[in-house]
Amino acid sequence: QVEETTLSLIHSMEESVKFSLGIIGFLSFWSGLLRIAEEAGVTKQLARVLHPLLHRLFPKIPRDSSALGCITLSLAANLLGLSHAATPLGVKAMRELEKINPTPGEVSEEMAIYLALILGGISFIPSTIIAIRVQAGSQQPSSVILPLLLTTTIGTSVALLVHFIIKKTQRRG
Repeated sequence: QVEETTLSLIHSMEESVKFSLGIIGFLSFWSGLLRIAEEAGVTKQLARVLHPLLHRLFPKIPRDSSALGCITLSLAANLLGLSHAATPLGVKAMRELEKINPTPGEVSEEMAIYLALILGGISFIPSTIIAIRVQAGSQQPSSVILPLLLTTTIGTSVALLVHFIIKKTQRRG
């Protein structure tokens, strides 16, 4: 009995290490790619391309602000399902938003909108989830794309809608 338990424990540990190494490799690759994109100035170019859309959501952020680049990169990471990379980028975006905050120490309109976008969790390609499903031996690891796209789009839309409703009611009262 002790021998079977020990062998089972060793087998489980081996599988855990293999699984972890696969995920670490995947996460490292995408994190490195995002870092290269940031260093190469791709984020600023992407921010310019996305500016018409982002300007509607963030009209008070200056076009040349690094906050816009951070928001763009964070959103790109989330859209690709790279939440592990999006988290530090989100913290950086919030720090940049605080630098241009007219009332430091308080949540600005831009911060609230950014949080609504991020917490809605929209993801076109849930790559981390797909990688985990591949590592776990799923026969159809990408079958989650459409359901997750629908639910995250609805979640993001509801988060933004609630934000704008609250904002509108605060103006009235």
